[in-house]
Amino acid sequence: MRKKLALVFLFFRTSLMTQLPYRINFLTQAVSTLFYFASGVFGLRIVFQFTDSLAGWTYVEIITLLGVYQLVAGVFSLFVMGNIEALPDKVVDGHLDETLLLPENAQFLSSFGSCNVWAITDILLGFTVITGAVFFHFDEVVLLHFIQFVLLLSCSLIISYSFRMWIGILSFWLGRTGGGFILFSSIWTMGKYPVDLYPPMIKWLLYTLVPVGIVAAVPTYALFHGISLVQLVGLLLVTFMISLFTGLLWKKGLGRYSSATS
Repeated sequence: MRKKLALVFLFFRTSLMTQLPYRINFLTQAVSTLFYFASGVFGLRIVFQFTDSLAGWTYVEIITLLGVYQLVAGVFSLFVMGNIEALPDKVVDGHLDETLLLPENAQFLSSFGSCNVWAITDILLGFTVITGAVFFHFDEVVLLHFIQFVLLLSCSLIISYSFRMWIGILSFWLGRTGGGFILFSSIWTMGKYPVDLYPPMIKWLLYTLVPVGIVAAVPTYALFHGISLVQLVGLLLVTFMISLFTGLLWKKGLGRYSSATS
């Protein structure tokens, strides 16, 4: 684990050195992130002038949910998004060889080979919103709930990574699967609002088939209200099984890979 963390830091430092000359990109990303988030907050402010809650969620809880979503989105954009989306092209063109020849786990390298350092603005914004929510509503957030929040946030990162990785791995069988990333990203954006707002059928899909409801809604709910031990253990087990399946699917896909020289 220490070696992998060191490699991630090395990838980040290398990407930073590469992207640092284009500092205007940082400003553009920061302004875009703030505008995107502010527009969501402004829209919610208008809605909450006429109601105290939406599907049982208060204004502060939904703003916190947006912060959690922004944090998760930032982590993925920073570390793995570009790498996973580039995987189908490497598989189809036979350019995965250089990754497979390196003395490190190929799945790890295919996920963390480079970084989009400017996405750190999303992480900082999400972290600031969550910190502010905890600080100003400290009486509502107990230690147990915060621990559940951290655990469930970790689950949301693993599950979101796994589903994206599945799309990339399917390229071993289906060829280029870029359209799958576009479709999943469109559905994934639905997770920035409480899943309880959607019709029952959509709500069921967002908790099961494409579990984007776990991305931000479940951790945020746990932060303010907590969940039962059975629910927590169940989500941890589901996360473990999904992670295990991802590793097995990757190994199965590698068995079908044809390199550029074969």
